Amino acid sequence: MNIKAQDSKLILELTKKGKVLSEENLTISRNLDTMLIIALDRILSRNRIGRLSLKNVKIGGKIRSGTVSSMIIHSVSKALTL
Repeated sequence: MNIKAQDSKLILELTKKGKVLSEENLTISRNLDTMLIIALDRILSRNRIGRLSLKNVKIGGKIRSGTVSSMIIHSVSKALTL
């Protein structure tokens, strides 16, 4: 799973061996936490995989550390790999 931040957008990509299987685009806004969880659930259910099947989550792009959106993204990333 890749999570990329670009300007005010967030791109979620489910990849396997470098090939993108599924993608969701989000606008970073007030309800980022809820939208992120819903988008992740959608990707996982669409591809019929469980959260435990994810081997790693990579975060990329330009994310300012210390912002609430950065903390949400990092928290969700950690939760997916537990």
